[in-house]
Amino acid sequence: MKKLSQKDIESNLLLLDGWIEKNNILSITYKLSSFMEVMSFANLVSDRSEKIDHHPKIIIEYDTITFNLTTHSIGGVTSLDIKLAKFIHETFNELFS
Repeated sequence: MKKLSQKDIESNLLLLDGWIEKNNILSITYKLSSFMEVMSFANLVSDRSEKIDHHPKIIIEYDTITFNLTTHSIGGVTSLDIKLAKFIHETFNELFS
């Protein structure tokens, strides 16, 4: 697996509203209505992460959840990060939009 170019990252982010890339990390923060919604969402993402063997940094603060994605072994953003970001984005939209 190889690190994506900045151009590839930017073109993928056009399809992922709210996601940003900074210092080779894709990131988004969502504010939900309750801690239980945050935990349910985190569990859905953790199940998917386990299936694709790619795990995000998840920061939970009561009704707010932040996901940070990078491939540490490559030192940047890869197709696995984009794949997981798309899953998170689509799942959020299905459940909370």
